[in-house]
Amino acid sequence: MLAVSILLMVLLIGQSLYLFYYKNQIKDIANQLAFISKHHSFKFIETQIKPKEIDSLIRECNGLLTRIRAVDQQAALRNEEVNDTVISLSHDIRTPLTSLDGYLQLAERSQDPQEHTRYVTLARSRIQLILKLVDELFLYTKLQNPEYRIDLKPIDVIALLKRSLFSFMDEFAAAGEEPQISLPESTVVVMAQGNALERVFENILRNYFVHGAGSLSIRYEDQQNRACIHFANLLPPGSTVNPDQIFTRFYKADSSRTVHSSGLGLSIVKSLVDKMDGHTQAELTGELFCISAVFNKILKEITYE
Repeated sequence: MLAVSILLMVLLIGQSLYLFYYKNQIKDIANQLAFISKHHSFKFIETQIKPKEIDSLIRECNGLLTRIRAVDQQAALRNEEVNDTVISLSHDIRTPLTSLDGYLQLAERSQDPQEHTRYVTLARSRIQLILKLVDELFLYTKLQNPEYRIDLKPIDVIALLKRSLFSFMDEFAAAGEEPQISLPESTVVVMAQGNALERVFENILRNYFVHGAGSLSIRYEDQQNRACIHFANLLPPGSTVNPDQIFTRFYKADSSRTVHSSGLGLSIVKSLVDKMDGHTQAELTGELFCISAVFNKILKEITYE
């Protein structure tokens, strides 16, 4: 009987010590969490001895801390992107605004009707540039929303590309360069959205007129269930471009920023093509720079608008 009493007492003492140890472990975890929260520390919860339940609790806490820190890092990156956006766009918009104000002042002081008209025309061109910059920023921002979707339907990509090229006839004539076009006569049907596809071709063509040299080569390549369109041109003498960064937001090969551009044109191209389940790529071979847009092709006859 005495032995049983002693055994029960030992078990009771052991259980009390274990509960005391358990409580201390929980208290220590709570203190570590409070310290991490107060000081925004990057530490993780640690203990020297880990019973099964405590070890499970610590793993869950550390997993939660990891996820919270990942969210915080993403938020910090977004804030940094917003700041970069404001700084870059402020510079890009300030320049035409300054010249707009100057042209309007000159127009007000001018007594010559022809000179007055010229200054007003120049002022209007700066207004159009500002509107274009704001439009690109609005579109870029909209495309960064993961929930933004583009409704896709069958479209003849070759017919649409030809229409886009036709709209740039004046620009090609002014540049004195005729594009070298190698496109199929038959229709090539892809899943896309008309306005988005037009914007893709417009931005690529404008990029050529602003940053390219020589004639523009446009070539179609059939890749089984994919339609690939290559836009290739030479680079101006002395200029460089990084193909790995060409689709990056605000990337500008013209580091001096003498060209009025938001730096969003090709980033918008990539975002739009991605939204249409395609992909883009850029290559630099010597002085020949090539942008490729690849779309999902479908094999059926359709009626076009």
